Amino acid sequence: MRKLKSLMPVILLSILLVAGSASAATVTPEGNNTLCPDKVPITLNVNDVTGIIGYNITVTGTGLTTTISDVSKTGSIAASWTVFEVRAVTGGVQIIAAGCSTCGSTGAGNLGTITFTATDGTVDTETVSVVVTEVVGGTLTPAAMTPVVCSGCAVWDDVLAKYNAYIGDTETWANVIACYTAYVGTR
Repeated sequence: MRKLKSLMPVILLSILLVAGSASAATVTPEGNNTLCPDKVPITLNVNDVTGIIGYNITVTGTGLTTTISDVSKTGSIAASWTVFEVRAVTGGVQIIAAGCSTCGSTGAGNLGTITFTATDGTVDTETVSVVVTEVVGGTLTPAAMTPVVCSGCAVWDDVLAKYNAYIGDTETWANVIACYTAYVGTR
């Protein structure tokens, strides 16, 4: 009993050190409008990758489709990891990645980029969600995605600009209506 009491501080310190090295991170899907009007690249940003050496996540889109070939680990923390496998799932992809305990990154980074295509032809109010199945070396909490509006029709002035372009014969009526619909969708 006396020996156990003398080892208790060492055991507690070991537990605290192990718990302290695990990362509690948030993964946020962030889109950009570089591939507008029908595609949106989604980067899976993580605010702290310290200690994370593997993950299994599923990324799906609402009103969006993607394929395995649309997933890239270029510029991601997983770029040098030994495993990066992508599987097709209904409405999106599942990504399984693993590195090693000595090659993990620290600080902020991303888990990869997925290019989605809007099923209606225009990215406007679609969103992506992340489901974390497993993480090795830490915790990932998914955050909500802010929709990307590719049409540039988020405010009434955008709609008026499209209409004026139509009057000036540099825009189609269908694009004016699409712009108005996107504007209404942001309300």
